[in-house]
Amino acid sequence: MQIISVVVPFYNAEPYIQRCIAGLLAQQYPREAYEIIMIDNNSTDASAAIVKQYPHLTLLTEQKQGAYAARNRGLAAARGSIIAFTDPDCVPDPYWLQQIATAFASTDDIAVVLGHCQMAQGTYLLSLLEAYEHQKLSFVFNSGRKNLYFGYTNNMAVRREAFSRVGPFVERARGADQIFVRQVADAYAIDSVRYDASIRVRHLEMESAWKYYQKQFIYGQSNRLCREIVAVRPLRLPERLHIFTTAMREGAHSALSAGLLLLLLGVGMACYSAGRWIAAWKVLRQTPSPVTLRGDDLRSGDH
Repeated sequence: MQIISVVVPFYNAEPYIQRCIAGLLAQQYPREAYEIIMIDNNSTDASAAIVKQYPHLTLLTEQKQGAYAARNRGLAAARGSIIAFTDPDCVPDPYWLQQIATAFASTDDIAVVLGHCQMAQGTYLLSLLEAYEHQKLSFVFNSGRKNLYFGYTNNMAVRREAFSRVGPFVERARGADQIFVRQVADAYAIDSVRYDASIRVRHLEMESAWKYYQKQFIYGQSNRLCREIVAVRPLRLPERLHIFTTAMREGAHSALSAGLLLLLLGVGMACYSAGRWIAAWKVLRQTPSPVTLRGDDLRSGDH
């Protein structure tokens, strides 16, 4: 039985954190085989007080502001051979840890496994976007094109030895998970990073198409700024169209649904491109990327 350390940084996550904890404590995995490490990153709300209500959790603090500094604090304290990451606005599926353990047990070649992030329940629009995002992840991590790879620490698990080999996360405002995934692929092999759709969390903050568009704008900025460290490129239009048609075909969606999703994705692509343009303008002006984080910067992964 592999010991898994679950690392969850949080900053002002009061609306979500109790549901995250409940999901972690309800795992269908032997309780003695996993630990839950929560890292308070200077919260000013009741988040830390909520965590303190659960004596089986380990509560740490990290004064350096930033999600990756907080994750590195949790990593330093973790005892497991596998480190699983999620965010306080995510609720893991009851078999989340079991599926992670199964993925790593299947082969020693895997160093990083990324799972499927379901959106908040309730709207048909989100279900269409989720179908597309699933197919996008499957396409990217089966493409054999390392410059497409990215990371998202709201649903990612890593062998401890990978951190020993490439080091902890770079402590920057955004994109450190993408940089880490690329470092792992360089240090091992491209297929050492896998996507497994059976490893699921539900991202509570993704509750509307508007929130999806906000994230696309942020992801566009992050992707462009990461180019200063590793070679990355966004998906090209033919690749996006291939992912779109695959999602529609496998979901047996109607022509009306396909048209609706195409419209949604068009707006999302515009938001993503706007984020990239703004980041490129900052680079040209030699303006440092901002390091001050809002609460939602801790509650979401990078793209």
